[in-house]
Amino acid sequence: MPASLEPMLAILVERPPQGPDWIFEVKWDGVRALAFVDREEVRLQSRSGLRCERQYPELAVIHHQIAGQQAILDGEIAVLDDKGVSRFHLIQPRIANSDPNTVAHLVRSTPVVYFVFDLLYLDGYDLRSVALRERRKLLETVVTPNQVLRLSEAFPAAGAEMLDAAREHGLEGILAKQAAGGYESKRSSSWLKIKIVSEQEFAIGGFTEPQGGRDHFGALVLGVYDAGKLRWVGNVGTGFDQKKLADLHRRMQPLITKGCPFAERPKPDRGLTWVRPELVAQVRYANWTPDNHLRAPVYLGLRNDKDPVQVVREDAELVAAAEKEATRQIDGRTLKFTNLKKVFYPDEGYTKRDVLNYYDAIAGLILPHLKDRPLSLKRYPNGIQSEYFFQKNVPEAFAPWLRTERIASHHTEKPINYVFAEDRASLLYLVNLGCIDHNPWMSRSPALDRPDFVLIDLDPQECPFDRIVDAALLVKQVLDRIGLTGYPKTTGGDGMHVYIPVEPVYTYEETRTFAELIARLTFDQQPGLFTTPRTVSKRKKDRVYFDYLQNAQSKTIAAPYVLRAYPGAPVATPLEWAEVKPGLHPSQFHIRNARDRFREKGDLFAGVLNKPQKLEAALGKLEKLFRPA
Repeated sequence: MPASLEPMLAILVERPPQGPDWIFEVKWDGVRALAFVDREEVRLQSRSGLRCERQYPELAVIHHQIAGQQAILDGEIAVLDDKGVSRFHLIQPRIANSDPNTVAHLVRSTPVVYFVFDLLYLDGYDLRSVALRERRKLLETVVTPNQVLRLSEAFPAAGAEMLDAAREHGLEGILAKQAAGGYESKRSSSWLKIKIVSEQEFAIGGFTEPQGGRDHFGALVLGVYDAGKLRWVGNVGTGFDQKKLADLHRRMQPLITKGCPFAERPKPDRGLTWVRPELVAQVRYANWTPDNHLRAPVYLGLRNDKDPVQVVREDAELVAAAEKEATRQIDGRTLKFTNLKKVFYPDEGYTKRDVLNYYDAIAGLILPHLKDRPLSLKRYPNGIQSEYFFQKNVPEAFAPWLRTERIASHHTEKPINYVFAEDRASLLYLVNLGCIDHNPWMSRSPALDRPDFVLIDLDPQECPFDRIVDAALLVKQVLDRIGLTGYPKTTGGDGMHVYIPVEPVYTYEETRTFAELIARLTFDQQPGLFTTPRTVSKRKKDRVYFDYLQNAQSKTIAAPYVLRAYPGAPVATPLEWAEVKPGLHPSQFHIRNARDRFREKGDLFAGVLNKPQKLEAALGKLEKLFRPA
């Protein structure tokens, strides 16, 4: 029996899916827990991987209700109100309390119920690859419900009715699960959650001074993580009694710090005490304001089953799994998304819907790198294995609100009507046209003849990726010696880019010459690593081609964070230099794991935008490196 598992998590959507392939359950408002039953021992694991059976000793007897020696159950521990509805604030005193005397009292005054909804393992059989409908049948056979162990009922193809019933009874929401789906230890579109009440976790980054007759503090200062940074989302000053105020104040005292933990200071910021964001609060709220703050938040309690750095804004996916097409209001524009179930990546089954949801989720990261840059569109209307076409000249049929600009062609001198992705609406409009990746210029309008970075483009010539790594590290050595900073990323294909941000005062010819000098220096240092001919047929195999000629006006490259039209749905991923080492491969970063990485790492390419460099001093140092010793 596995000693530990990560639970399967649901994706938030706005409405329940339709069709016979879905089953629906109540969304219990409690604490998620996996129960590992080994004969007479019951071990409970929270969502964060911590053991929590000491807090809920009444669940130690559930092994008597299971027809098996070893089992792993998935469910929710909840406390019910007098109407039988689970309420998070009722279980909150139980979550972090492990004192035996206090727990014994709470067992009598605030008993819990374990609502079980899945069976993952039974007596030597790992059931995670078995269809949910079959796991449910077995679960109902194996478990005998009693006062502390109950089955969470499941209803097939009844989403709208379930949602109406949940709303009528004041429940938090419902869950929709694909009946044929297996169990995946990750957030999966096979499980969807539809909330009636807006409620989620927030990291506590500070507190305000008490006002009037209140003791201890006035409100908690809340945040969520976005691209690796804590963003302020508002303050919550209701939902506290005197006991909660005193307990929270006591817990925050050891966390007090002088520095503001938020990326941007809350306003107004007078009378605030900062704390290290190590506590997580559960908060109910009416909705989000246009400036991304909470409206009418109410404190429900603390929770210790989630790491603060995992606290992100929980938005519904742009389009749900069951939708064939959808209309959404984005940035004040009405967008219609079509053919959502069309498969774009046949080997993996990723659909146009998956691509749209990916770009919607990472729009805040990619848009700064696309802003003011003309785009060369590469459209895959039927996915990566069908015919594609290039499009630079935007036709009149495109939405009139898109930013376009007529730019003289460098080759024909005739004007080309380029399009720009300036905001989330325009980005998603282009994705809906089949633009899987996005290819911007290396300069910004209106200074299109002045690039703002030098591109180091390393392409393999039938060589393993470790050779690309060696070439990139050699480039870094040169940059270190001449006092410049470069930013590496995978291309999402089989090569690597290094961006050297520069002040937009140089011509393309000057940046191309600079890239050529770096190329020549690396060739001189390791000639056996590189091949130089421009003609592909003349290049040597098992070498790296240093393509400095890419530094040219109107040339485009795959932007950071874009999906690529290759099997596996890889993502062009910014890297830390410490990650550029043997064993690195572009396939490590793809549509399913990239978002979690970006939440953790933030924008590793931020320096490309805000740390431009001058080349004069570096050129002087380069000249000395070419001189014979």
